[in-house]
Amino acid sequence: MGIPAYRPPDEPGLWDVFLNRLERVLKKASLHPTTVEYLVHPRRLVTVSVPVKMDDGKVRFFQGYRVVHNIARGPSIGGVRYHPKVSLGQTAGLAAWMTLKAAVYGLPFGGAAGGVAVDPKALSSKELERLTRRYTAELVNLIGPDIDILGPDLGTHEGIMAWMMDTYSMTLGTTVPGVVVGKPAALGGTEGRDDAVGLSVALVLWTLAERRGLPLEGARVAVQGFGQVGGAAAFWLARMGLKVVAVSTSKGGVYDPEGLEVEALLAHYGETGELPPWGESISNEALLSLEVDYLIPAALEGVLDGKAAQKVRARAVLEAANGAVTDEAEAHLLGRGVLVVPDLLTGGGGLLSGYLEWVQDLNMFFWTKEEVRARIEASVRRAVEEVCERAEALEADLRTGALALALERVNEATRLRGVYP
Repeated sequence: MGIPAYRPPDEPGLWDVFLNRLERVLKKASLHPTTVEYLVHPRRLVTVSVPVKMDDGKVRFFQGYRVVHNIARGPSIGGVRYHPKVSLGQTAGLAAWMTLKAAVYGLPFGGAAGGVAVDPKALSSKELERLTRRYTAELVNLIGPDIDILGPDLGTHEGIMAWMMDTYSMTLGTTVPGVVVGKPAALGGTEGRDDAVGLSVALVLWTLAERRGLPLEGARVAVQGFGQVGGAAAFWLARMGLKVVAVSTSKGGVYDPEGLEVEALLAHYGETGELPPWGESISNEALLSLEVDYLIPAALEGVLDGKAAQKVRARAVLEAANGAVTDEAEAHLLGRGVLVVPDLLTGGGGLLSGYLEWVQDLNMFFWTKEEVRARIEASVRRAVEEVCERAEALEADLRTGALALALERVNEATRLRGVYP
């Protein structure tokens, strides 16, 4: 962008996406130059070597990262990703996305992200635990319930969050459940978290449908990515009366124009890790080009690029994975009149459930699953209305509306706090 900005030493990826979108929105949103400087320079970037004693007795080193992007609105929060392609640039981009997402939903958080460049499936359970505990120990002076809160992301789960909480707590000599979110319920985790992101995808669509007259009952949906997010989104959309006609994993997918039995599909996938041979086999690429009402990319970032966008025949794309739709793809889709719903809106469920878990841990007072879902629904509906209103006022698309709303909230917090001498 035009002003000097932080440049990661490795592949910038999502960080460059953030900078490009920030520059674009600056033409519509009014931000103080100081706020922009804060946004383009992450507050803290940490790179750690993580030595792990393997089961064969040898010691291997893994590269780990933790980036705190911004804390104008509160302590930072963000997931920890275990994946071979984790890098500093990717982590910085994810941290910036958390800053924006928290602001869109009006939550008192800044953004952070972390990760280790590792294939967790290649490690034994004991190796995974040793990796997790050493990574947490390297960060123990930089994290905490009022400093930086860790959560699950790609390749991590509630068991890993439990190890992180225990490592931090044992180091401090007292139990501190609020240092992580996404824990098992028995350790202070919140009920209803497992399907929170998928639920928010469905709630965003439901609210948009009410506001803009989009079809729901019997509308056709295709979901790319049938993990925790995509599977839950398919479940809730089917519950709402939509027809899920296709789902896929990294190994391929299944398609039935008459609609799939989502609950049975989830049960089979949960037991075997494979999709059953129902309907027709379909590739991930072919799924993106199905003639459906709603397309939901819920896998990794960048799966819907400019080339793939040319084949999209959906009337709306709901970005369930962070950065699933590239700028080139979005420009093409918007030019054809396709509604694009950004990840800043659809992905709010995980952050909302994390916020509710954090509040419960701080107060040691816990809500039921029904109460948690009711609070998530109220927050999603409010966020959709506010983003739509901002987009309409700017005569812009939903992503521009969401970015403008988030940046203006960060700008106001930065103005009120000032610059520490």
